[in-house]
Amino acid sequence: MPGKRSLDLGRGLILMAVVVLGLLAACSQTEAEPPTPEGVQIQLLVTSPTQPLPVNQPVNVISKTEDAKQQVSHVELYAVKWPSQETGVESGNGSELLLRSDAADFAQTVFTAHQEFVPTEPGSYGIKVVGYNKLGHSAETESLEFVVE
Repeated sequence: MPGKRSLDLGRGLILMAVVVLGLLAACSQTEAEPPTPEGVQIQLLVTSPTQPLPVNQPVNVISKTEDAKQQVSHVELYAVKWPSQETGVESGNGSELLLRSDAADFAQTVFTAHQEFVPTEPGSYGIKVVGYNKLGHSAETESLEFVVE
C-alpha cells in the first residue's frame, strides 16, 4: 500500500501543477493592442458655433495631430471660405488662405495646437487645419464653418 499512496500523491501534485500553470497562462495573456494607425492623424477639438460670432473677436481653434512613427512637425490653420477681400473677389472659388503655422515645440508624436485668428469682416467663414509629420506627409480636417456679425 505504501507504493499506491505515493502514486496518488504524485498524480495529485501533477494535476495541481497543470491547473496552476493553466491559471497563470490565462492571467498572463493580455488583450492584443489595436494596431497603431500609420501616418499623420488629425482632428479638430472644437465644433462650429451655433450662434454668430462677433467681428474683431479672437477665434481659438484647437486641434490634435498625431504620428506615432515619424513625429509631428507643424500644424497650419487655413481659411477655406471668407468674406470678400479688398479687391472685391469672393473667396468661394476653392482658394485657401494660410492664417498661421505653428511648429511642434520638440520631437513629439502628439501635438495639440491652439491657433487663434481674428475675423475682421462680417460674413461666412470656413476654416480647416492641416497637420504635418517630419517627412512632410500631411492630413487635414474637414472644414468648420461659422458666421461672423
